[in-house]
Amino acid sequence: MTTATTTELDVLGALLAFDFIGFAQKSAALDPAGPRYGQAVGAAFGLAARRRFPQGATAQEISGYVAEFLGSLEAGAEDFDPAALARLVAAGLDGDTGRGDEHPDPERTMQARLVLTLRWVRELGLGPDEQRELLAEAEGLSAV
Repeated sequence: MTTATTTELDVLGALLAFDFIGFAQKSAALDPAGPRYGQAVGAAFGLAARRRFPQGATAQEISGYVAEFLGSLEAGAEDFDPAALARLVAAGLDGDTGRGDEHPDPERTMQARLVLTLRWVRELGLGPDEQRELLAEAEGLSAV
């Protein structure tokens, strides 16, 4: 496992634990230009997407979910392109959680994956043990 993988999963773990100081400190260590940037969070995102939508979802269902998600944000919805989010969710459901740098805006992709993963963890009611399992599974996928 690389330092980048560990750092990304630490960032996600801090976010899931609502440790915003740790989240900010750990996020500062991420390198958007790194060769594996976004891979570990992408793996966790895909796992969470498939748990949230275990039967999969149609393009229309994904678009509806994205619209509801954006409508629920108190601030920051304008930071996300609904079509890009829908494509990201669809890719996560298909198991395509490639590195963030494969997207036009890797940092925005990382941000979207983090926010959506947090939301799905909350929607699914995953407790601390289940969150650790999700992170461990993502770590294993990232090591491949």
